[in-house]
Amino acid sequence: MLKKLITGSVLLALGTGTALADGKVYVQLPDLSSYTDHRAEEFLEAVVMANVVSSNCEGFGITDAEWSLLTDSADILAYGQLKLSTDDYDTYFYKPAFDALDKPGTCEEKGPGVEQVLSELVFQGGSREPLPDQEAAYKEWQVFMDDLQNNAEPASSGKTKTK
Repeated sequence: MLKKLITGSVLLALGTGTALADGKVYVQLPDLSSYTDHRAEEFLEAVVMANVVSSNCEGFGITDAEWSLLTDSADILAYGQLKLSTDDYDTYFYKPAFDALDKPGTCEEKGPGVEQVLSELVFQGGSREPLPDQEAAYKEWQVFMDDLQNNAEPASSGKTKTK
């Protein structure tokens, strides 16, 4: 049930920004333009796993700002760098991450990676702190995410256009 709720929330976040206007925290997002092709896929897998683990594994919880950093960075990689469709994003990245939760030891094995991923996102220019003007940040975020999704050219097969 929790997996379905989180998956539904992720899909809602992908589909509409206005539904998340209440309660979402906006942060400075990283520049992930250096992540392309297979490197972008590998980092997206790590970011999605960090999101799933931090949301579902005791002892690896994160702040709302860190959650925004993870989820918005994943969207940047999926839509901006890899040009994935929402279906491919879910199938190739979120489904395997949620499936991993069903395996014993996943939380213990993948949990330490949450901090590593967050540190890399900060190194790339992201922030763990909410932006001071959340209303202006929301408007900028909405335009940015709309642009990412509108400019995504879904790959016809595989994870990226290069496969």
